[in-house]
Amino acid sequence: MIITIEAGRDFHITGQSTTEISDSINTAVEIARDHSMTEGWQGIIVTRHGPDMYTVNLSSDVPYGVTVERDLTSGNQPKDWGRQAAI
Repeated sequence: MIITIEAGRDFHITGQSTTEISDSINTAVEIARDHSMTEGWQGIIVTRHGPDMYTVNLSSDVPYGVTVERDLTSGNQPKDWGRQAAI
C-alpha cells in the first residue's frame, strides 16, 4: 500500500507480501522520478525502515538522476545499499 505524504515527493509504503511491497516501491519511485524530471534537481532515496515498511522521497542530498537505497534496520547508522541511475 502506498500512502502519499506529499504529492509526487514523499511516500510511505507497507505491504503484506514481498511482491506487494516491491510493486508499491516501484510505483512510488516512478511517480517520484516523473516529479523529479519536472524540477530537474533532486534525486530519490528509498529507505527501508523495517521488513514491511519503506519510504520513497525526493531529496536534494541525492544528485538529480540518481536513486539511493538505504537500510535503517542494520543499526543506528544508515547503510547505503548502492546507487543506480534513475533517469
